[in-house]
Amino acid sequence: RSEICYVATARMNAIISVVLSTMFLLRPSSVRGLSTFACNSSRNLLCTAPRQLARPSCMYTTGTLSAAITKPNNGCLVMSMSSSSSSSSTTSETSKNKKTKKKKSPNKNKKGALQRIDKVLADRGVGTRSQTFEIAKAKRITMASYPEAPHEERTRIKGPKEKVPSNASLFLDGNLLPAKAPLLLVYHKPKFVLSVMEDDKKYKDQERKHLGQVLSARYKRCGMHPVGRLDYDTTGLILFSLEGKLTQRLLHPRRGVEKEYVATVQGRVDEETLRQMLSDGVETTDGTFSAQLLEVTSADGPASATSVSSADDEMLWDEESSKEDRAQLDYSGEHSDVRLIVTEGKYRMVRRILANSGHPVVELKRERHGKITLGDLTVGEFRDASDDELEWAESLLK
Repeated sequence: RSEICYVATARMNAIISVVLSTMFLLRPSSVRGLSTFACNSSRNLLCTAPRQLARPSCMYTTGTLSAAITKPNNGCLVMSMSSSSSSSSTTSETSKNKKTKKKKSPNKNKKGALQRIDKVLADRGVGTRSQTFEIAKAKRITMASYPEAPHEERTRIKGPKEKVPSNASLFLDGNLLPAKAPLLLVYHKPKFVLSVMEDDKKYKDQERKHLGQVLSARYKRCGMHPVGRLDYDTTGLILFSLEGKLTQRLLHPRRGVEKEYVATVQGRVDEETLRQMLSDGVETTDGTFSAQLLEVTSADGPASATSVSSADDEMLWDEESSKEDRAQLDYSGEHSDVRLIVTEGKYRMVRRILANSGHPVVELKRERHGKITLGDLTVGEFRDASDDELEWAESLLK
């Protein structure tokens, strides 16, 4: 029986080598490997017990070809071969094409990009998405290429699914609608204003001022929201954003977006000593934080030191305030202005690191967030971000 297996193996080895070399143009090494595998498998099958003959043998795979040898119950050896590279390459090409198609998809934020009319109306603060859907369904919207277009040059929108340029001139019942809300608004926050859109219910009786009272209703309907917070007793620049993704990019410490503050502190400051302390990091109850000191100048004292009422002073503290925050402030004597940069926005962080450095803060103002500066914006006033500022903000979204 072993002699029969040897003769059969030798003959099959020769036959398979010729077939593979002529049909598939394989390299000699690949042919030898595949034919040897086939012959060894056939020898094993010939010597296999009858109850195992119906089972398939092992697979042999090369870079371009895969083969399997089986022996069904009829006793005949069968070798099946198939190409695997073509299917894998087809799959990889298909996935590449899908990725390419995703990359070529139009930018929804691009000026003039086509969007559904109900979404465009919602972005302009006309109403909620369901409300604007009904308005468009009632065919109350007309569109023109410029705001002063007469009635005969306006096109009536047929329904809520119709797409229009996001910067088109739109009319509701013949009245011109405002343009889309800006991506960013710059606001100069006064002192004693909460950086929230609505105060907590348990403080309703105190009637504290908050940002929800100063932002226009149209912008609130558009979904504009403050980017982070400023302390209740801190003044200066705070941004309002239209996109949550941009807000996250502006605030996340990993992005390293700088925030520049000017703090009026008690006493005379040794600039080099403070610079080294802030660079090394100052330990607080919330962790160790570092900052970049820009300059130190002398100051006449806090401008609003005498304007702090007892009611406002009580509102500065809550149950989460630490001893660092509750340190008794002295508004008399010598003061210094400390200009510094941080890249994180922990609760009262600037005040804490300066207090733990031996210089309690009596007044704090933020003058820059990234490349957006406060400038000469009047306290309590808004302004649109400039083209350069918008370009920088949009670069964070890429």
